[in-house]
Amino acid sequence: MKFISSLFLCFVLSFLGHIEAFDKVVIWGYKLHTHTHSYVHNAFFRAFEHMGYKVHWFDDNDQTDGFNFSNSLFITAGNQDKKIPIRDDCDYILHNCYNLKYQALLKKGNCILLQVYTDDALCLPNLQKIAPCIYYDFQNQCVYMPWATDLLPHEIEKIKKMIPTTQKERAFHWVGTIGEGKFGNKTEIDGFVKACNENGIAFHFHCPWGKGISIEENIHFTTVSCLSPAIVGQWQRAKGYIPCRIFKNISYGQIGITNSYRVWELFEYKIVYHPDTYQLFYAAKKFLHSGNFNLLYEQMDFVKTKHTYINRIETLLNFFTLVKKRKQQAGKE
Repeated sequence: MKFISSLFLCFVLSFLGHIEAFDKVVIWGYKLHTHTHSYVHNAFFRAFEHMGYKVHWFDDNDQTDGFNFSNSLFITAGNQDKKIPIRDDCDYILHNCYNLKYQALLKKGNCILLQVYTDDALCLPNLQKIAPCIYYDFQNQCVYMPWATDLLPHEIEKIKKMIPTTQKERAFHWVGTIGEGKFGNKTEIDGFVKACNENGIAFHFHCPWGKGISIEENIHFTTVSCLSPAIVGQWQRAKGYIPCRIFKNISYGQIGITNSYRVWELFEYKIVYHPDTYQLFYAAKKFLHSGNFNLLYEQMDFVKTKHTYINRIETLLNFFTLVKKRKQQAGKE
């Protein structure tokens, strides 16, 4: 595996000219289980490391005196980047970072912005579509894309082989946040839970904000559930937000189930969809009675080839290369 990863890295380095400018990846902020975005950071960490990069993870509380940050690629998110080193010899991928300290680096082409896809992005001019729900915005040096599964391709293959012998509980395990209000999802989850109760299926809520829930625990709770829907709240459904839960659930071995039209469209209408979560349960139940596991394997392959953090890293680095080339070209004119 090390040899394969090294060959892959060499290919990436030869293809992406700017990548030679950094020799390590530094993730800054949100240590694991401290914030919902920490799981994004962890997924980036695992994918970069798998691809052969040296990866380090710091936050504002770490003492980094003496660490050699030269030639680093930084990945960070707003509100956790107060003490991040700002260096001309480094590149930065910024998510929700609005501090003016990055402006000079943006002008030089040493920064790109990362935003999660919503349909609001489609209102922007001059977007370049790369793939469904993935767009490049060169004017603002921003990539719009959904998150992905936190598993690596070989890990998805391992789970796929275990599916025929996996013992299911008569239960629905939800790992994550259940919230109310404008951005909440409680009403939608309640509809699905009501249908579960009518069918003798227990509902178990696992909040990750206590001791934290590991990837292994999340996989376990998801795989033993008889159903694992990716349910979005009203705001997310209206905005076309793609929850990472759909990629994770499928990669963990569950058929895709959602109340989001945009998610259904992204998966080429091959997952279970209904906008009403109460009815969604019965649509999923009907599908499971069909016993069509070939469709589940097809969905897992779809995630494995298009929606891992390796895919997202390739998208980001390709965009970074194009931004730098445009800056270089503009400087010659």
